[in-house]
Amino acid sequence: MNDGSGAAVTYFAPAERAHETKVTELRLFVENSPLFRAIEQAVDGYLMILNRERQVLAANHQLLRDLGLETTECVVGRRPGEILDCVHAMEGPGGCGTSPFCATCGAVLSILTSQKEGQPAQGECLATVRRGEHTEATEFRVRSTPVRLGAHELTVLVFNDISGEKRREALERTFFHDILNTITGLMGWSHLLEKMGKTEPKEMAERIVALSNRLNREVQDQRRLSQAERGSLQVTVEKTSVQGIYETLQSIFSGYDVAKSKTIEFDPVAAEEDLLTDASLLARVLTNMIKNALEAIPDGETVRVRFERQGGDPVFLVHNPGAVPPEVAMRIFQRSFSTKEGKGRGIGTYSMKLFGEKFLGGKVSFQTSEKGGTIFSIRLPAAGPPEVPGPQ
Repeated sequence: MNDGSGAAVTYFAPAERAHETKVTELRLFVENSPLFRAIEQAVDGYLMILNRERQVLAANHQLLRDLGLETTECVVGRRPGEILDCVHAMEGPGGCGTSPFCATCGAVLSILTSQKEGQPAQGECLATVRRGEHTEATEFRVRSTPVRLGAHELTVLVFNDISGEKRREALERTFFHDILNTITGLMGWSHLLEKMGKTEPKEMAERIVALSNRLNREVQDQRRLSQAERGSLQVTVEKTSVQGIYETLQSIFSGYDVAKSKTIEFDPVAAEEDLLTDASLLARVLTNMIKNALEAIPDGETVRVRFERQGGDPVFLVHNPGAVPPEVAMRIFQRSFSTKEGKGRGIGTYSMKLFGEKFLGGKVSFQTSEKGGTIFSIRLPAAGPPEVPGPQ
């Protein structure tokens, strides 16, 4: 594909590739180099040696083994995202690096920076990759180092899997932080009850019960997220009313700080509207949608929750004013990606997809514009969730 000038079209990085003959010659040159053998033995992680066109010339045994590849020939000439099976690798006109999504990829950015500045560059690659019939979130720390080998300018690209580190950060941020806030509230109301001030004991008891329920819910939510990522989560399918889901959500947000000075409106729904699903998991998905919407709006604004039928399928929609910037919209469902500062964020939108699609069998999506605002939605199968695959 080209723009009429002979240059390959791309949305980000250059799309051109070296001729197959040249790639083969350079590959043999690299593999016979003592420098490559030394680098291969020294590196911990996935190693790829790239030419100027970001094509792989050589890779280490760890990469081949973990991806189930038998020989180096399986990777030569391809680009990193194509080898790792990134879901966006082939969406651009020139493969890995050329789609709109690639503009935010830490791996591509580090390669281009290293080539341009002639010095090492590193970043984080938050990728969604295919594993058989399923996809999974992965996080890598990447480092690109320019190397001259004879007359050739090459790039040493190293991927280190930091998915475990990212999960721990998320646990510390979204779990321990929220639990400590809830415990602080429990302690405060308990002390008031102990002192028996002017506040009615019944009100104090109600607050303590609400906070205790919230604490239990947060622990259970984190437990289910861990089970979901391991593939061991059990789905309990039963008939539930839409009004019942609404009441659960109203109860959840009655004590949330993020809901103060803002309004959550639930559009009316017929009493007979019901669906077949796991009500607890659905509430978790919708809770994250509402929290996300509340955090996106200023005080005084309104988040609206709506239910409708589309082709017989039950659909929940959560709307808030304001648009999501394009650079954020492309990455919004990636694990560990967040617009907020600090480590350990980005779990909320990721878990919407994980619970809503893999376990509830629905379709989680969003649309955004300045005029229409932002709408997150989940469309569920009318017949209920399909059988969930076991651990991979």
